[in-house]
Amino acid sequence: MATGKDISQPNKMKDTREIIRNIKKELRLYMNGVTSMQQRRLGMSYNIIFGVSFPHLKEIAGKFGQDADVAKTLWKENIRESKLLAILLLPAECYADVAEQWIGECRYRENADHLAHRILSKLPDAVEKALVWTNSGKEMYSYCGYLTLSHMFRGGAALTPEQEQVLFRSVATHLADNAAKENATMALNAITLYCDEDEERKVRFDAFMGS
Repeated sequence: MATGKDISQPNKMKDTREIIRNIKKELRLYMNGVTSMQQRRLGMSYNIIFGVSFPHLKEIAGKFGQDADVAKTLWKENIRESKLLAILLLPAECYADVAEQWIGECRYRENADHLAHRILSKLPDAVEKALVWTNSGKEMYSYCGYLTLSHMFRGGAALTPEQEQVLFRSVATHLADNAAKENATMALNAITLYCDEDEERKVRFDAFMGS
């Protein structure tokens, strides 16, 4: 007789914990104390830093395959390598569900760099969202927005006239903001990539900046 209870969820949680335990075993094989100390000197204050290189993290991720529960659980851990593996292990169908939450929870640009490259730039509405992020007034959102746009422009993405004006205004604002030099650099990189694809875009941007 059916009890109506869902016994699959506890089993799934058990599987997730087991996978993560095995991932930690792999991390210990590649741990590097010297690299860990260097990263702490750079200002990273995770509870644990194994010092594993990103190529080795990709190798580890390849052994386990993508899994939403594993990825989301790893992201919650205050461990450098867990955050990066979460990005690598998240299935594409979950990108939109976590994108903005994970940007808001990024504490270091290393995470943001990989998040933009591997998740944010793959969103179906990446350009629209990135333009919103660049104008959010929040440093990490702006950083991820410009980085996402840069990835899109390298791939040949174009903007509508309205979107172009949003980009121009955002870039102009950040270039004038001396307090956020890193985001000004990211804004400059994005607009350079955009204008390099079409000389007329550069003419329009120069005209906008001179107006």
